[in-house]
Amino acid sequence: MSSDLPLVFSLTSGKGGVGKTNISVNLAYSLTQRGHRVVLLDADLGLANVDVLLGLTPKLNLFHLFHEGVSIQDVLYETPYGFSILPASSGVSEMLSLT
Repeated sequence: MSSDLPLVFSLTSGKGGVGKTNISVNLAYSLTQRGHRVVLLDADLGLANVDVLLGLTPKLNLFHLFHEGVSIQDVLYETPYGFSILPASSGVSEMLSLT
């Protein structure tokens, strides 16, 4: 049974430093290598670091999407690893109190 709906994985933990970002990045890369289209959303609104782990410096992030009105297509960043990321911002207190 095939579906046009995306498959969503969520990696969560109440504790920091347990490897959520490493697992997420490696899972995204592995799925890409198997022919899947992948978007990795960095949902760590306090200490985002998917872009850092990948050695990337996107100009826009989720802060710009929520507070400056840019489009999600503008924030979506194609990596050289075959998948896209939606990077979050780090250390921006406004992101911790979204309505």
